[in-house]
Amino acid sequence: MMKSSFAIVILLATSILWCSNAWAVTLQQAKSSGWVGEQTNGYLGVVVDTPATQQLVLSVNAKRKQYYQAIANRNHITLDTVAKLAAQKAIAAADTGHIIQTPQGEWLTK
Repeated sequence: MMKSSFAIVILLATSILWCSNAWAVTLQQAKSSGWVGEQTNGYLGVVVDTPATQQLVLSVNAKRKQYYQAIANRNHITLDTVAKLAAQKAIAAADTGHIIQTPQGEWLTK
């Protein structure tokens, strides 16, 4: 089952590579498909490396960093502290089947 799921992900990722200019991948689509995952540092990570997922991750992470910085400034704490707290919440809130990062840096399906 895992091999067939992986093959489907690769096939879909390849399809996105060919038509990435035609449409953008949404965050929900990318999470549900296992193309991106929540990292322990509070930011989204690329699991299946395609131009579409890279672009999505860059965009989402830039927004997250701005949001984290605003929270850090309001509370007089570091950006890193906010990001790590956000990571704990995001990993805990990830849906079953979504990809999360372990403290050892490995990707795991929740």
